[in-house]
Amino acid sequence: MTLERVVAVVGSEPVLHSDVVSMLIESGIDEVNAVETDPSSPAYRLAMEQLVEEKLLVEAARRNGIYPGREEIEDAVDNAMAEVRSGFPSEQGFIEFLASMGMTTGALRDSYTALMGDRIAGENYVRLKAGSAMNSLPSDPVAFLSSNPELVEDVLTPRRLSWIYLPVLPGDTQEAETLLTDIRARIEAGETTFSAAAVAYSQDGSAASGGDLDWFGPGDMTATFAREVFSLEPGEIAGPFTTPFGVHLVKLTDRDGELVRASHILIMAGITESDLDSTIATANRICEELRNGAEFREMVSSFSADPRTADTEGYLGTVNVGAWEGDLRNAVIDLAPGEVSAPVVIEESTAVAIFKTETDESVNWSEFTDDELSTMLQSVFWNMSYTGMVDSLRASIPVLVNVTYEN
Repeated sequence: MTLERVVAVVGSEPVLHSDVVSMLIESGIDEVNAVETDPSSPAYRLAMEQLVEEKLLVEAARRNGIYPGREEIEDAVDNAMAEVRSGFPSEQGFIEFLASMGMTTGALRDSYTALMGDRIAGENYVRLKAGSAMNSLPSDPVAFLSSNPELVEDVLTPRRLSWIYLPVLPGDTQEAETLLTDIRARIEAGETTFSAAAVAYSQDGSAASGGDLDWFGPGDMTATFAREVFSLEPGEIAGPFTTPFGVHLVKLTDRDGELVRASHILIMAGITESDLDSTIATANRICEELRNGAEFREMVSSFSADPRTADTEGYLGTVNVGAWEGDLRNAVIDLAPGEVSAPVVIEESTAVAIFKTETDESVNWSEFTDDELSTMLQSVFWNMSYTGMVDSLRASIPVLVNVTYEN
C-alpha cells in the first residue's frame, strides 16, 4: 500500500501528493511521468504552488462568507455530469466507460461535488476582488504600460516579429483542377452560372446557397484563399487554385472598403502527413539559406503566402506572445533580437511558419488600437493586482510546505 503524503498545508487544508500528480497530468504530462516526477523538480514545485494558491483563494472565500451553498454546487455538478455524458452516444456507453475506469456514476458525482465547491469559492473570491481592482484602473494605458516594462514582459511578452508563412497544400489535386478548369470554361462561355455550378459541384457547406460566403475581411480566411480573392474586382473569377482545404474557383461579387463578398466552388482534397513533411522540409531549406546569409526579406518575397504582410517584408508588428501557447509560443519566446526561429507547425497543421525578431525590441504602442491598449492594460493591471492579492493572503493565512527544493 502506498501511503498518501501531505506536501503542504494551507490554513487547515492539506495539499496531497496525489493532488500534485493530478495537476501535472492536467498540464499535459503523461500519467507515468507525472507519478515519477521528482518532488524537487521545477515542474512539481510549479504544480504544488498552483494548488497552494487555489487553496488560499478557497480559504479567503470561507473567511469572507462567500463559499457556495449546496444548491449552487449541485447545479455546477449537474452541468459537469451533463457535459461528460454528452461525449457518449448513450447512457449505457457512459456507464460502461466509467466501469472500465473502476468508477460508477455515483462515485463520479461525489468527486465532482468535492471539486466544485472549492472551484466556485475561488472564482467567487477572485470576482469579488476583480471588481474593486478594476475600479482603480489607470486612465492612460500607454503611460502605465510604458512605465511597467517588467509587468508587461511577464504578462504580455511583446515581441516585434516578422514571418515567412508556408501553407501546407494537398499534393493530389490534378483531378480536381481539371474539373474546375472545365467548370470555369463553361461559366465563362455562358453555359451555366457560377451559382448553379456551385450547387452542382461544390463540396463546401456553402453549396446550397450557390457558394456564397457572405461578407468577410482581411484575416477572416486562410492566407492562400485571401491572396486570390482580395486581388479581384467585382465579377471576376480566380482559379483553380489550391488551399489547405482543396481546390477552389472563387468569384468576387461585391466590395465595400476592406470588406468583400465572394462565392466559391470547392473540391476537397485532404492534407496528408507527406504534404506536411514536404512543407517542413521546404521551411528547413529556407532556414538553412538564412543561416548562410540569405536576406529574410528576399525569402519572404520568394516563399511567404501571407498577403497581409507581402508589402511589409513579412513584418507582423508587435505581437503579445504571452497569449500564445505550446510549440508556437516556445518557438519565439526566447529568440534573441534579430534571430530566426526553427520552423513551427501552426493552424492545426495547415501551415508552417518561420519567425524573426526585430533587432529593435522597443514596443511601438501606436501599432495598437485604443481597444487593444485598453485590453492589455486590464490584463497587466489585473495580473499585478492578483499577485498582490495572493501575497496578501499568504501573509494572513499560514502556509506550511513539506517539500525541500534544490536551488
